Amino acid sequence: MSPRRRQATLTAISLLLLTIAPAALAHASAADTITVRQQQIDVNPGETNPCTGVSGTIVDDEQDVFHIIALADGTLHLSGHSTVAVTFTPDDPQQVAYEGHETFALSESSGGQTFVITSTTHVRVRGTDGSFITVQETAHLTVTTIGVVSEFDKPTLTCS
Repeated sequence: MSPRRRQATLTAISLLLLTIAPAALAHASAADTITVRQQQIDVNPGETNPCTGVSGTIVDDEQDVFHIIALADGTLHLSGHSTVAVTFTPDDPQQVAYEGHETFALSESSGGQTFVITSTTHVRVRGTDGSFITVQETAHLTVTTIGVVSEFDKPTLTCS
């Protein structure tokens, strides 16, 4: 899965979790915690190698862990971490295939009138020709009643 698609998916999951958590934790005392563990395999045909432009299929074997903490005052904290075994198989078998690892971390807080989310992604895969593709990204968003007050997305791509 591409880093942007992964970030969008995990952001959607986290927003969903933050939406359902208050109902699930309606009887919370000082603090209550939910832990969600998920394992899945995502098959993504039609992806493009960002270094060569070659099309192929990315397969992610993913393990996710999310923790949601609800405080009695309505504040919610969500943190999550994913570890992923990644493969890229080109549509043309004469092209370079890649295999490697991805990690993703997410942290969110919402309470009162503020919502904050920060995520980091690191992908490193090695090609059958010895080349590497490395993707790193850090993204942050802070929203208050006046709107977005802080936002950045710092992706880097290294082809070596």
